[in-house]
Order: sequence, then structure tokens, then C-alpha cells
Amino acid sequence: MQQWYYVDRHHDRQGPVSPEGLAQAYRQGKVTRDSLVWRDGLAKWEPLGEHLAELGLDTPQPQPQLQPPPPPTAGDTAPATPAPAAAIRAAGPDDVVDAGFLRRFAAFLIDSLIVSTVFYGIYLVGFVLLALAMAGGGEPDESAMVAGVLGFSLLYPLLSLAYFAGMESSAKQATLGKMVLGIKVVDERGQRLGFGHAAGRWLASALSYLTFYIGFAMAGFTARKQALHDLVASTYVVDQWAYTDQPGRQQREPSGCLVAVVIGGFLLLALFVVGILAAISIPAYQDYVGRSKLVEPMEQARRLALQVDDFRRNTDRCPRDPEEIGHPDSAPPEIEAFRLFEDAAGRCVVAVELGEADSLGEAAGGSLRLRLDGQGGWTCEASGIPDRQVPSDCR
Repeated sequence: MQQWYYVDRHHDRQGPVSPEGLAQAYRQGKVTRDSLVWRDGLAKWEPLGEHLAELGLDTPQPQPQLQPPPPPTAGDTAPATPAPAAAIRAAGPDDVVDAGFLRRFAAFLIDSLIVSTVFYGIYLVGFVLLALAMAGGGEPDESAMVAGVLGFSLLYPLLSLAYFAGMESSAKQATLGKMVLGIKVVDERGQRLGFGHAAGRWLASALSYLTFYIGFAMAGFTARKQALHDLVASTYVVDQWAYTDQPGRQQREPSGCLVAVVIGGFLLLALFVVGILAAISIPAYQDYVGRSKLVEPMEQARRLALQVDDFRRNTDRCPRDPEEIGHPDSAPPEIEAFRLFEDAAGRCVVAVELGEADSLGEAAGGSLRLRLDGQGGWTCEASGIPDRQVPSDCR
């Protein structure tokens, strides 16, 4: 029995089906008179309307007979045979243009930039929030820090999986990078991947990374330009018009100019993004380092304030200096001196004078003060320290 292949309304190739099956698809509206069909014996895909009679559906419309051009007269040159347009090039059932290494590489660069930009954007926000949370001093929550590190470690692969598997199993069958380069991913029958299949292909790409990118380079010399993960997942990367009702629109040779422009644009955009991230993250990191250097001085000031409280309860006055309450003379490099005194209102004050250590940044030479208030508590003040480096409870 003769077997037919056809392209449905979603531009997916279907078949083989029997003549009755194709006729039923026509009656159900899955195909129209303009849909492309093929069977053994046809040199190329043809509109279904030319075979309705063969399928017992209709009488085909007569095709207009084109008159041959008149022969050239003496002295005239023979007219050149017009080259067929790419959009109407004859295409058989096996006429599939596989995406070459350059097109795939350019698409990979675009996709990597997109995923990395999203990842580092989230990472930067999380880093800034962590720095702000630690600005007030105190011991960091180790369990929260471990959970944060694990979360960020899993963030990139989860983003990558959602992006690649989600888009390659979508109606476009392609990531944004592949769309720009005019290519898509199909299964071994030329059809759209399901999400599970696309996720499996993404997991298989780990083999290409583990082989030091040799698995990706295989797309440059395998028979159908498959990378290692394509061979494992039984997938192909083809031109966007492959397996559609217009296979003649496939681009057989990649445009060198297009690939060069894409790669050049990617590099410029990558430099731009890196510059922005550096401009934001470097100052934020410096502020974080500066605030972290104030954690220990603040802790020592609080411990000293507890001793001052005990001394005041026993003597009903403020101590004159740290030595009076038995505080050691030694201090970390960031602290120049501790001072204890009573202000004009009779309130005890614990002052931490910061040294000129380079690690303190703009906070070098500043001071932190804890002042006893009227309710038995302590208020914090800062002097000579930029606001962005001042602990949160001193602002």
C-alpha cells in the first residue's frame, strides 16, 4: 500500500499514513489543499490539491500550460535560465539542513550571556542583602550562610535547565540564541521535543562539559552535525524551516557576516554587562569589608559597656578609664584606643577610637560611642565614618 507523508497546520511533518488516513486528515481540517505532501515516486513535496483525485477527494484543478519562450533570433544571445528563488527550491522528504558549528556556537554565546546575566543579577542582589544584614554586627547565622551558599550553588543549573528545556520544548523549539541564528531542536523524527526529552538533552550536555568542550566541538565533524549530547539524546539541531511546509526556505550556508556580527555583539555586550556588575559590586564589596571590620570593635565596646554597668551599680559613678574596671590595654590593630568618661549630663560613655589601618577604608580615624541613656540602655553613635559603613544600630 502506498504510504504518504504530509505537513500539518503546525508545520510538523507527519507520516507515514495510508491514503485513507491522509483523506481523513483532509476531511478533519488537519491539512488543506495547500499543505505539502509526498509519497514514493514524487520528486519533491507537492500541494495536496494536486493529488485530491488520486485520493478520491476531488478533481484536481487544471494547471495552466506555460508557452515556451520563442527561440532566439540571429544575433540575439540565448536568455539565461532564471535561478529559482530560495523560497521555492525543490525539497524532498530528506531535504533537511542541519545547523553547522558556527551557527550553534553563536547561539550558545547568546544563550550563555542571557543565563549568566540573570544569575549574576540575582547573585548581586543577594550579596548586597547579605552585606546589609551583617552591617549591624553580631555573630552571623552560620546555618543561614550555609543555606545561602547551597542555594546559590544550585541557582545557576536550575536557571539553565528552566531556560534551555523550557524554550526548546516550546512551540518555537528554540532558545533566544537559536531564534536569532534561525535554528531549532527536533527529535529523530523531526518533531518537537517534550519537556522531559529537552531536560534529558540538557542533562546530557554535562558530558560535553566534562570532555573539556570536545563534546560541543563534535558538531563540527559528525555526519549530521550532532554534538555529544545530541547523540545521547537522539536530537538534531536544524534550520528553522526544516520539517515545515516551506522547507525550501532553509539556509544551507550560514552567513559569515551574521555570525561575525553576533559574536562581536556578544563580546561587546558581555563587556558592558561585566562593567556594570563591576561598577556595582566592587563598591558594595568594599563597603561590606569595611562594615565587617567594625564588627569586632562594636563587640568589644558592648562587652566594655556591660562592665561599666556593673561598676556604676557598685560605685554610683562612671569609671574614669578602662584600667579602673580591669580592661586590658591590648587592642586589635583596627582600634587605636578605648576611652571611658562621663558627659556633661552625667551619663557614662564608652568610646572606641579607630586607628588608621588601611583595612578600615574611609572609616579609618573615626570613632564609635555607646552612651548610657536614662532608661538603663545604651545608644550608639558614630563619628567620622561614612553612613554606608556605619553599623545599622548606630544610624
